Amino acid sequence: MRYNTELQVHLPNLAYNFDLLNKIAPANETIFMVKANAYGHGLLEIVHYAFYELGIKRFGCASLGEAMTIRENFPKMQCELWVFSDTELGIERFKECYLDFNIIPVIHHMEDLKKVVSDKDFSHLPLVIKLDTGMHRLGLGESEISELISLLKSNSRTSIHHLMTHFANSYKKLKPNDSTNRQYNLFLKIKKEIQNSGISIEETSCANSGSIEQKIGLDESHIRPGLMMYGPSAMYDKEIWPGKTISTFKTKVIKTLPIKKGTPIGYGGHVCGKNGYIAYLPVGYGDGILTYYSGAKFTFLGEPTQILGRVNMDLTAIFFENMPSGLRKGSEFIFWNDLDYDISELATQMKTIPYQLFTAVTSRVPRRYIK
Repeated sequence: MRYNTELQVHLPNLAYNFDLLNKIAPANETIFMVKANAYGHGLLEIVHYAFYELGIKRFGCASLGEAMTIRENFPKMQCELWVFSDTELGIERFKECYLDFNIIPVIHHMEDLKKVVSDKDFSHLPLVIKLDTGMHRLGLGESEISELISLLKSNSRTSIHHLMTHFANSYKKLKPNDSTNRQYNLFLKIKKEIQNSGISIEETSCANSGSIEQKIGLDESHIRPGLMMYGPSAMYDKEIWPGKTISTFKTKVIKTLPIKKGTPIGYGGHVCGKNGYIAYLPVGYGDGILTYYSGAKFTFLGEPTQILGRVNMDLTAIFFENMPSGLRKGSEFIFWNDLDYDISELATQMKTIPYQLFTAVTSRVPRRYIK
């Protein structure tokens, strides 16, 4: 664990983002995606705040294990937990998780659908089905819809609780007949085909963060916000989504020293290209500052700086051409926050995405929750 390195999580910013979301989609119910440790921010703390302070009643997890962690820690919390990918439906010993803990699997494979509809124990389980409309990842394809309808009817299933799909390219600006529009049109076609067969559909959802921002899929009953709830725009467009980043990732300087041009530093002996100054930070890829941070540029104490040489497991060097006023051991360094260190800009520099920066922060970095 670290003491002077931390991920501060500003819970009022989460409330701000949810209020902003409700202004964009006032008629939709929310399934809040909290997979991957709530995008690195702390699964239990985020769920607790979202349920008791924001009134969110449905949460999306990636795995059954994530859902069970929530249920075991908050046994009295009357929320729905949805498992979107790693459902474990094929393993008999996990059956009771769904039957006894109000956890709902998102069925995305015909084999799992057959198991659920033919098992009398699952007769009261809400039937949530995902369609593959063009992402070619998880979901029942268009060619399987006839089998889906026949299977439900032969097992006296007259309704689907929730039908959904997932957009592959909604982070890109919408254009007529682009892949997102084609996916949505196919979803609408399949939905109509199912309904015309005499099977009712109670709820639907398509919209993830990028599509919510662009207002496509909002005619369905539910939305599934992920990244936007944590602050950044899925499209990197603050005019469309002026959300507040809910975290501040900060550390401290543990050593400073002058450096001469040509001096090798650290593993591999990276040669310093200019005279200047180095400050060492006590974080590295063991904390979530991964090797692709090398070369990343920041402003620190009013001076431009960049990460020099290799990121180590526990140490990172930053280089200044001019010694900043006030730079000393113990000076606070910020990787991102909601004010002047934009995580989306940092991600763009490193040719990655904010999701990856958020979720990379390891358990060695304590989370501090600010209410």
